[in-house]
Parts: sequence; structure tokens; C-alpha cells
Amino acid sequence: MSRIRPLAAATFLLGPAIYLAAEAITAAAWKSPSYSYADNWISDLGSATAGVFQGRELDSPLHVVMNSGFIVQGILFGIATVLLSRTISGRARTFTAVMGVVTMIGYILVGTFHGSLQAQQNGTLALHFTGATLAILGGNVLALVLGIHWRKTPETRLIGLVGLVVGAFGLVSVVALFLTFGAGLPSGAIERGSVYTIVIWQVAVAIALLRSRADSRVPRVAATSASAGTASTGN
Repeated sequence: MSRIRPLAAATFLLGPAIYLAAEAITAAAWKSPSYSYADNWISDLGSATAGVFQGRELDSPLHVVMNSGFIVQGILFGIATVLLSRTISGRARTFTAVMGVVTMIGYILVGTFHGSLQAQQNGTLALHFTGATLAILGGNVLALVLGIHWRKTPETRLIGLVGLVVGAFGLVSVVALFLTFGAGLPSGAIERGSVYTIVIWQVAVAIALLRSRADSRVPRVAATSASAGTASTGN
């Protein structure tokens, strides 16, 4: 168990780092048009073909970088959540592992099947949207449910609150995205409200795992010191 926590934490941190780096690098490569974090969807970065799709002009020369970022993030998320599940008892353990794998599959589908006019024409667009749904709902539902579970215990109350807030916000953002689609609002920013919550949760869980591992050492150190003090007094 002592090795699982730092390994899970490292995996939770590595996924977002690679994902955000891939997004930033791919967005910076857009020249004409320039990429807009407010108006363009994240999956626009992964479009393998240039052209107009859903009213947005796409031309992503480094789409391979973004799609690799999606896939790596998904794989690392799956590994991290399976490791995390081993630190949890009861039904929450199975739920965590299953939802982690579901989210992983979603990210892999998004990175494999792109959102573009070509995808709409060749019939693979449904696979892209299926992947996006699995990834976004899977990650945010996991954060929300574990948040509820962790809030019951004093030691995990803070990370539980974080999970509740980001999970709920992510799910509300999904609803807002579909309700306001085509209304002229910054749909890219709204979509990010449902995706970046997962990234925030990953980082928060990693920090909580590292802190819990550090705290678990304190009683043993204190006990050792106390024993040494007693032995010294006895002498």
C-alpha cells in the first residue's frame, strides 16, 4: 500500500501535464485561423482535416500531438484510478476502477476518431462524440461520487469537497454546453468547464495521496520517539 499511493499520485500528475502541454503546443501551431480557447472546442485541435465544421474553421497542423495527448491522458487516467481503487474499500473500490476504465476508453476514442466534416461524412463522428461523452461524464461523475464518499471521513473531507465542487461544476457545464449550442456563446470556454474539472480533480487527488502518505508516517515516528524517550527515562 505504501508504494501504491505515490505511484497513483505520479500517474495522476503526469496525465494532466502531458494533456495540457499537448493542447498548448497544438493550439500555438494554428496560424490561419488562429485558435481560440473561448470559441474553438478542444477536439478541434485533433481534427486531421482542414475545413469548416459546425460553423468553426479548422486547420490543425499538429493534430497528431493533440490526439496523442488525448490517448496518453486516457491511459494514465485509467492506470491511476485502478491504483487509487486499491486504497479504497467497499463498493466504492469497484466503482472507481470501472469509471476509470470507462473514462480511459472515452479519451482513447476521442484521440482516435476526430471531430471534423470528414468524420461526419465517413460515419466516425458518432464514435468521437461517444468517446467525448464517456470521458467527460465518466471523469466528472467519478469526482462527484468519490467526493460524496470521501466527505464522510474527516481525513478525506477536504478532497471530498473538492470532488463534489469540480464534479458538479463539470456536469453542469455539460448541460450548459448542449443547451446553449448555436446560441453564439463561447462554446469552447463552456466545454472547457466540463473538461478542465477532470484535470483539476486529478491534480487534487494526487496532492491528497502524497499528503496522506506523509501523514501516515507521523504516528510511527512519534511512537518511535516516545519509546526512545521512555527507554531513556528508564535508564
